[in-house]
Amino acid sequence: MGEEEGRILGFYSFDAGSDSEVELSHCFVEPGALGRGCGRMLMAHAAAEARRRRYVALIIQSDPNTAGFYERMGARPAGFRPSESIPGRLLPLLQLKLSRTERS
Repeated sequence: MGEEEGRILGFYSFDAGSDSEVELSHCFVEPGALGRGCGRMLMAHAAAEARRRRYVALIIQSDPNTAGFYERMGARPAGFRPSESIPGRLLPLLQLKLSRTERS
């Protein structure tokens, strides 16, 4: 997802969550494409796809340096989660509410 002249500029994926929530497991933008709207486009697409799948929230484990981006996209702080790669490091956890209707 996110392409220019046949070059991939960014992508995202989901990890299974609960019946009502799905986790954004990867959301990356090529460094040379930062600041050009790629991240905003990826988040809009991810939120739309999660809504289409009838989830009510998107959970985001963020790098501390990108938490502000996700908050600007509408996500709200939801605690912290231990890093799987750096012992003792806590990563921000955010939640983007997608709908008030429960998944059926």
